[in-house]
Amino acid sequence: MFDDEDDFDFEDPHGPEMTARERAEGFIRTAVLFESGLAVVAVILGAVVGIPAWHSASYATGHVLPVLGAIGLGVLGTIPLVIIFFWMQRATFLGLDDLQDFMETKVVPLFREATVIELGMISIAAGLGEEALFRGVVQAYLQKLVGTGAGPVVPIMISSILFGLVHYMTEEYLVISALMGAYLGVWFYCTGDIIVPIVIHALYDWFAMVYWKKATPAAVETEE
Repeated sequence: MFDDEDDFDFEDPHGPEMTARERAEGFIRTAVLFESGLAVVAVILGAVVGIPAWHSASYATGHVLPVLGAIGLGVLGTIPLVIIFFWMQRATFLGLDDLQDFMETKVVPLFREATVIELGMISIAAGLGEEALFRGVVQAYLQKLVGTGAGPVVPIMISSILFGLVHYMTEEYLVISALMGAYLGVWFYCTGDIIVPIVIHALYDWFAMVYWKKATPAAVETEE
């Protein structure tokens, strides 16, 4: 698989050196298991509080066209995030340049040798698991507690903060994740359909990881 010494670019303090591909395989397994675990937590928590983890207004109709419409909305909802993503790649204020360096040197090396399909698997798992928990159960349950007349601000805010905390790597990434959580929460509230934020989340994650995989030079990964 790898016959060049330079491929062994990561030294595991708890064992022998691993190749970039082996590192990616470990990342894939861990990520998929973690996201699947969140889905299980969502189902169990939802059963306890009486909230379905994957409430979908379009699926409840029993017809294909509404589901396709929800998927289409999810695709459209991904576009603003992609635009913001490209803007952040060029931003040099509010710590965004430091965040970019952190992603390139600490995060991207974990999955750079993963295939596009494998990154898609992680993204789908993240969309299903995280949206089921944070939007499908937490936000919906909080909305039930405060009542529909109180509006969605508090449920979206609390679920988004929790979403950001789960994604904590740096302070900047926490804030960005929380804002993304709020964006997904608004879509869920306005459509009543978990399919929409699932599609947005999965597509955005897939796009971002594939972009970083292609755009980050291999030399950056070994930078101390």
